[in-house]
Amino acid sequence: MKIPQLFIAALTVLFLCGTAAGQTTDAWGDPLPPEPQPDPAAEPGLDATAQPAPQPAPPPEEEPDTNGSLKEEKDTPYHLVGARFRWVFVPKWFVSMFGVDIQTANRPMVSNLGGGVEYTYRKNNFDITAAFWGVQLDWEEPIYFKAKNEPDRSWTEVTNGMSALLLTADFIWSSPIRDWVAITYGVGIGFGFPIGGDIVETEAYPDGDGYLRPCNGPYNPATSDGVDAYCEGDGEYGEVYDKLKIVPWINFLLGVRFKPHEHIAIYVDGGFGVGFQMGLRGGYIF
Repeated sequence: MKIPQLFIAALTVLFLCGTAAGQTTDAWGDPLPPEPQPDPAAEPGLDATAQPAPQPAPPPEEEPDTNGSLKEEKDTPYHLVGARFRWVFVPKWFVSMFGVDIQTANRPMVSNLGGGVEYTYRKNNFDITAAFWGVQLDWEEPIYFKAKNEPDRSWTEVTNGMSALLLTADFIWSSPIRDWVAITYGVGIGFGFPIGGDIVETEAYPDGDGYLRPCNGPYNPATSDGVDAYCEGDGEYGEVYDKLKIVPWINFLLGVRFKPHEHIAIYVDGGFGVGFQMGLRGGYIF
């Protein structure tokens, strides 16, 4: 074989090998330039100048409930310790309903404050509250009494300085309107021990101006209603009334319960029974 023919055969072999290797080199063995890559922005439907779509902002974090849960669980007992304050009052018309004539400058006839401590057991919207508290039952000015069917000469002056220490139990149901507010209703019963001043009775007579005054003693002054003397010989003159050893206590109650915090309850209520009363009470729930 001639040399030129050998040379041409060698070039042919080299060219075929370069083609079989994926055309990474040319016929002379030099590397081929890389193939151009497609531009994503040049793909159909894409705009090279378009900005990426904005992502939605994450939802704001909920603030923690600093009051805890106000909802009370069914069949779960709750306990409360706290205090109570009461305004106890007796209007004149209330006593007159029992067949008694009254003359008094006090408005109302009795108006006093009381207060003390209490403990409440609560379950399924029902409270049992035990309380130890004190209340004044006195009045400031003397009050004059007689039965409606008695003659005018039967007026008696009564002064009162009595107070009482009470042990009571309230049985209260509640109907929730919201987790934090409910209507309350129930009854309170108990008894008290009289303390403090006495109840004193003295016969009375009308003075020249028609105002009632206490007699100084039997037939003193010798004032008459035209039939008999006001200051009777067998009447009461500075007689201390024999107080009950135990004062019964009963009230029907209606009010509102507020729960501003999981550990706080406040009751505002009113009652009727031994006179009338309005109160504020509450305390710590645990």
